[in-house]
Amino acid sequence: MKYQNGLAKRAALLVVFILTYSCIPQEIHASLFSFKQSSSQSNSNKVTTSGKNGQDYHLTPDQKAYFDQLFKETWACLSELFEPQTGIPYDSTAKQPVTSTSNVGLYLASVAVAYKTGLISKEEGLKKIQTAFESLDKVRKWRGFPRPWFRVKNLEPAFGNEFSYGSHTANLLGGLTLAKIIFPELEGKIEAFLAGMSYKDLYDKDTGWLKGGYNMSQNNFAVFQSWGRWYYKFFASDTRLLSFYGIARDAFPLDHWKALVRTEWRKDGYSLLTSGYEEGGLFTYYMSGLFLDERKLMMGKYQRDYASVQMKHAEKIGAPVWGWSSCETPKGKYLGYGELRDEIVAPYASILAVIYFPQDVYKNLQALERLGARKPFLMNGKEFLWGFHDSINWHDNTLAKNALVPNQAMIFLSLANFLHHGIVWTTFETDTHVQKGLAKIRTLESS
Repeated sequence: MKYQNGLAKRAALLVVFILTYSCIPQEIHASLFSFKQSSSQSNSNKVTTSGKNGQDYHLTPDQKAYFDQLFKETWACLSELFEPQTGIPYDSTAKQPVTSTSNVGLYLASVAVAYKTGLISKEEGLKKIQTAFESLDKVRKWRGFPRPWFRVKNLEPAFGNEFSYGSHTANLLGGLTLAKIIFPELEGKIEAFLAGMSYKDLYDKDTGWLKGGYNMSQNNFAVFQSWGRWYYKFFASDTRLLSFYGIARDAFPLDHWKALVRTEWRKDGYSLLTSGYEEGGLFTYYMSGLFLDERKLMMGKYQRDYASVQMKHAEKIGAPVWGWSSCETPKGKYLGYGELRDEIVAPYASILAVIYFPQDVYKNLQALERLGARKPFLMNGKEFLWGFHDSINWHDNTLAKNALVPNQAMIFLSLANFLHHGIVWTTFETDTHVQKGLAKIRTLESS
């Protein structure tokens, strides 16, 4: 029950903090961005891999082997965290009864990439995706979109009739797009599913933003919900992929991209953007970049700068490790927006930045391992090598018991792009809608 309450909290946090930050004047957002501090404080034989701005980074064979092994261990974790009856992924190693469409999208993407990188056979990958997709299609829908939170076994909706949908829908769209490309046998069914979503209903022409949460009892996307008036309006947020996808399918005008809020401010000599999710951590900037290659787009600079700010922050407070982002703590509490703590570091967070800072990330992961963050997982009396736990408290070396599926998937997809020449990006970009969207965005950003 404690963990299930944590899931409900995660479902509600997005609503609460979008409202909070949508109402705060832009000029004071920057003052909110600081972590809560607690009271205590060789060049030979190198291997190349894809790196910053499309250039090559060099890794030693040992470093390359290290990332390869972590890639495989993370997949081993993801490959076990689904319900055989429905094929739907759980939310974490705790295997509680509720999951999200965000988890489904990231899981579908991970399965597709596991096949493309040779970790599983085509037959296994196709079976996993087909089973999960058939179950997803049975989830109760709102205007063609599946409900964002539902039960893994019986597929019934969870957490009430008012809900946020932006990030969940974005990750689902990314995963479904990869799945239909990599498994053309499913292309017709998946494309019909995607085409059945009423994207145009999400757009508010008066503001140029996307409407906030949905209310099933009102059958309306009205921004006047019980929690107040709000929109998906920030560029540097985990809903950016949804904005892009709507433009790519001609459901949103290009003016929507222009209208997204890009309030810039400075910290430690670097440029950051207000995200609407201050203190949500690195994932808010990087999530959409799992699917979109943003290294040469506007967002790439801010992704690099945000990771640099976190590394600088670690130096300031004397932390042996860095990587702050929403996660489950060693005490089982979920740290959402505005709750990050200096002493709680999430290994997945720094891995998001591996495409820009592979050497810094490698050193950080080595330090995290020395603290114990990659210990085997204990499940039913057995040990499993499933990569990193969700977080570690570097003050006392206590470790989160669980790994969260979305955070493991972020590790897996980030490493896939890093180790396999941008495999998620290049595959995603073969979709005709995505190509159209990228052409629009690149033209806009270069003008």
